[in-house]
Amino acid sequence: MTLDKDTLTSAEQARHRLLELQHSAEVARVDYHHTIRKLHAAGGSLREIAEALGLSHQRVHQIVEPVDGAAPSDRGPAHRMHRRLRGFVPFERFAREAREVVTNAIEESAALGHRRVGTEHLLISITAGGTDSRSATALAGLGASREAVVTAVTQRLGTGPAGSSGRRPFTPAAKRALGLALNEAGRSRDRELTTDHILLGLLADEGDAAEILTGLGATPDRVREVLATGAV
Repeated sequence: MTLDKDTLTSAEQARHRLLELQHSAEVARVDYHHTIRKLHAAGGSLREIAEALGLSHQRVHQIVEPVDGAAPSDRGPAHRMHRRLRGFVPFERFAREAREVVTNAIEESAALGHRRVGTEHLLISITAGGTDSRSATALAGLGASREAVVTAVTQRLGTGPAGSSGRRPFTPAAKRALGLALNEAGRSRDRELTTDHILLGLLADEGDAAEILTGLGATPDRVREVLATGAV
């Protein structure tokens, strides 16, 4: 029995529309969680955010707290991240914005329902920096905006249940990229490791993040050029 060609074409078109809507929904969900975390970082309490957005206190807590299988610590996400990175990169050398990139990468992974934190999640986290981040501005100017990168990651890796519990270890590639970022900082004789160094480390690793950027037209050579000159 052969398939009706007209009906098959309609089914394919409907599937394409569905996939586009799913990708848009995933991008919107990640952006929504990111803005909630920004509200909390700016001083908003969990209760205030929950009441303003019509969410439960528990749900807001799940969004703003890193999901790593451990109880929240009064010593903050920076201390927790220092423990998790100890042994392969000295977290105390990270500038504040670079620490945020790494800690937020865990939440980007959780928002997409992924089990591990890879170079692609570090890349998403970098693009979330907005106009205050030179790296994010450079990538956006090359066509690798936050929305474009999230879409590319979901197409590449798919998604799972958002915010699912469980420890999310860093992949060997992510650890390697952060080590390469440290090398970049040393090569530049910079005392602190910045977001630019993390981006350069991702490019040097030539892993998923670099491949995603290349697929968007932001080749490693072009990104390095823009970071060096500031001209897109």
